[in-house]
Amino acid sequence: MERESFENDEIAGILNREYVCVKVDREERPDVDSVYMSVCQAMNGQGGWPLTIIMTPDCRPFFSGTYFPPKARYGRMGLKELLTAVADQWKVKKERLLDNAEQIERHLRDKEQTSVWDEPGLTAVHRAFRQFEDSFDGKNGGFSGAPKFPTPHNLIFLMEYGAREKRPSALSMAEKTLVQMYRGGIFDHIGGGFSRYSTDNQWLVPHFEKMLYDNALLVMAYVKAYGRTGRNMYGWVAGKILEYVERELTDSQGGFYCGQDADSGGVEGKYYVFTPDEIMTVLGEDAGRDFCQQYGITLHGNFEGGSIPNLLQNENYEEICKEAWGGEGGSNTNGKREEYRRLYQYRLNRSRLHKDDKILVSWNGWMICACAKAGAVLREKRYVDMAVRAEAFISSHLVKDGRLMVRYRDGDAAGEGKLDDYACYILGLLELYQVTFRTDYLKRAAAWAEIMTGQFFDLKRGGFYLYAEDGEQLIVRTKETYDGAMPSGNSVAARVLHQLAQITGKLKWQEVLEKQLHYLAGAMDGYPSGHSYALLTMMDVLYPSKELVCTLPAVCGMETGRELLAQLAYLAGTMEGFSVVVKTEENAREMEQLAPYTRDYPVSEAGEQFYLCAGQECMQPVSRLEQVIQKLKEEDGEGE
Repeated sequence: MERESFENDEIAGILNREYVCVKVDREERPDVDSVYMSVCQAMNGQGGWPLTIIMTPDCRPFFSGTYFPPKARYGRMGLKELLTAVADQWKVKKERLLDNAEQIERHLRDKEQTSVWDEPGLTAVHRAFRQFEDSFDGKNGGFSGAPKFPTPHNLIFLMEYGAREKRPSALSMAEKTLVQMYRGGIFDHIGGGFSRYSTDNQWLVPHFEKMLYDNALLVMAYVKAYGRTGRNMYGWVAGKILEYVERELTDSQGGFYCGQDADSGGVEGKYYVFTPDEIMTVLGEDAGRDFCQQYGITLHGNFEGGSIPNLLQNENYEEICKEAWGGEGGSNTNGKREEYRRLYQYRLNRSRLHKDDKILVSWNGWMICACAKAGAVLREKRYVDMAVRAEAFISSHLVKDGRLMVRYRDGDAAGEGKLDDYACYILGLLELYQVTFRTDYLKRAAAWAEIMTGQFFDLKRGGFYLYAEDGEQLIVRTKETYDGAMPSGNSVAARVLHQLAQITGKLKWQEVLEKQLHYLAGAMDGYPSGHSYALLTMMDVLYPSKELVCTLPAVCGMETGRELLAQLAYLAGTMEGFSVVVKTEENAREMEQLAPYTRDYPVSEAGEQFYLCAGQECMQPVSRLEQVIQKLKEEDGEGE
């Protein structure tokens, strides 16, 4: 519409003469997008983007739609005709339009005030699995036809469900999808990272835009698969995503940018496409021919202007992944990596992508979680360092008067923090605690959670509003629960509350969590698979949990102490429903304030002590972590 209509002189003339035009960035103002998208869905039965709203001067909508061509065609009203007709009606039938606006507003308010509570139970969890099972594409992976979205939280749900229910088919669906996504063109085999979605059903031709949140959630899914299966390929893919993020989406001060556009030189996908001649010019004839054969780069191509590198027809994909991104060193592997580096540099010299260099708190929260998790499970400190730097960036640049902002760009922070900003940032802090066991992360997570519950939570009906109680008030305060491309703020808030309740043992977090889970259980009725991230928390509550308290003397600065903490972080990162708390001589007083129950766990001068509770049973304290791991294996049904 931007190119077709808003740059059209005739349509621009009507807009400037008859209307006050407002363009909304839905990343910076998700509250505005949510409210007026609910208008569109209420009026038309469905929503979508681009979203077109016509409203009164006091922001009360009376007309909504999505895409409009410049002029009427194929039975669809044209924007020119629409704008002219509405402007004429406003002049002669304003009262009717105002009445429409009043009815729409009343409908939205009534809808928001009629939330249904339900009892959280495993029925919804099992139904979600069956819904995924029924829609699974056994040939290509994924859960729909074209277009195909990665939706990593669905895969994480399946892996956790499979582990808890001893359902190999659930893990198999997730693995098939993860493998096929990597093999397809949706993964950038030259520079790393995943594109937004696939336009076909086999993951070959992507919409080439790369987004930070997609790649963060995909890191978490591949790391989860690595921890669950031990299959190196998953760890290598996660590492390649993070290498891409570090190289192309990281600010010099540590924050993460939003993403990169699909277009280069005005052509979508041009940046990513190669011809055989180009490959052989860069790599030489022999190496170039091998590369083209491996990655399906042919004379006739698979996309306009050439071929998108992919491994869909190559059954040797795992060995190629090892040579390109993993392996154990050696001259051959190093030579292969040099080939990718040369192709990457050639691609950069040929054309560049526009970068969306906004730094959003919510999306950074996801990438902090991803880096922390990857650092713990893959045992790579530099990933944890990425998370630490990004968190420091947020705390330094995106906090004003004790509240979170939405975005930062070119030295300017703006926007009142929304639910997603608070929930995702707090989750990042909690992930950092479970990796570093630094009490300041836990302390700040609890402090921000106090603000989140105080400003966003509906004490009467449950659920978190999208914007704060003292924020700019729109025509209605909405609550979002659907886990779409990203998990909803309400789903993330539930996970935050559960982790705080589990780690601190404080009743106040448990009480809010119970209301939140009842609210979510009602919201997901009929379509639980659309709430997969909320179901992760529900599973944590419904299945037996495991908690480990470790008491340490003052050895944390020693090599043995650091290795022990790394082992504890690995356990926390790979086990479902598992939390770890570390109490030392140095942090004892602060931990007893943050988690009062830790007063009952003395720090022994004799060395570390481990207290493991699983479900309703707690084992006697032991002095070696190996004893804890053995007990966990027995609990998990892995034998003696």
